[in-house]
Amino acid sequence: MPVIEQTGIAANFRIVNYRRRGYAGSSRAPAGMTMQEWAGDCIALLNHLGIASAHVAGHSFGAGIALQMAIDAPGRVRKLALLEPPLLSLVPSGGPFTEWAASVREIYDSGDKTAATDIVLAGAYGQDYRRFTDGALPAGAFDRAVSDIDTYFQVELGAMQHWNISTEGLKNIRRPVLSMRGSDTSPVFFEGADLLQQWIPEIDTVLIPCASHDSPGRNPDAVATGLVEFFRDRQPSDSGLRLASRAAS
Repeated sequence: MPVIEQTGIAANFRIVNYRRRGYAGSSRAPAGMTMQEWAGDCIALLNHLGIASAHVAGHSFGAGIALQMAIDAPGRVRKLALLEPPLLSLVPSGGPFTEWAASVREIYDSGDKTAATDIVLAGAYGQDYRRFTDGALPAGAFDRAVSDIDTYFQVELGAMQHWNISTEGLKNIRRPVLSMRGSDTSPVFFEGADLLQQWIPEIDTVLIPCASHDSPGRNPDAVATGLVEFFRDRQPSDSGLRLASRAAS
């Protein structure tokens, strides 16, 4: 939300921002739902709205959905912006991340959803995450996260851990891709961004300064600027951003 509220986004694009299953009052996500099915929801929404193709951007689990969508329905994606997708099966830190998530799952299973939510968000965004999220998001956002945490533990973790993403799939993406990562993000996301840089043929990587995994909330202006410049066919500037580009064989 902090990113799409930036002036440059609304001034240049029609915005489709949806609440995926299991969040903010939407219908529940069934157990065992795969990343392909999550991507299918996004494609179905575009069909419903009569949108043949779109620039697609996603953050965290949403970036995984966006990436899977580009693999499953490449004709629907004009350009693809990925903000730290969870490539757990492909990076060295994926195993330790899964073990950590299992330890937090024990707290969730004990019934303490508030503590489990706090640990998940602190692990992803840093111990001081409330200083930023409480100001960047609507009132009651943390309470909403607690009420929706069932989706994370009961559905999304399994989808991430069993996602059959492969380097071959990344290599076959033939759309321009922008990879954004926070300067202070967790190793699992740093490694994921490096992997994307290595395997996707046409990719720019932008480092968002002063941000962890929560770059859309902690530095929304820099994220929005990078998205606008990328989607509008302009070379991203270096004001507050560092850019690296490569063309893979």
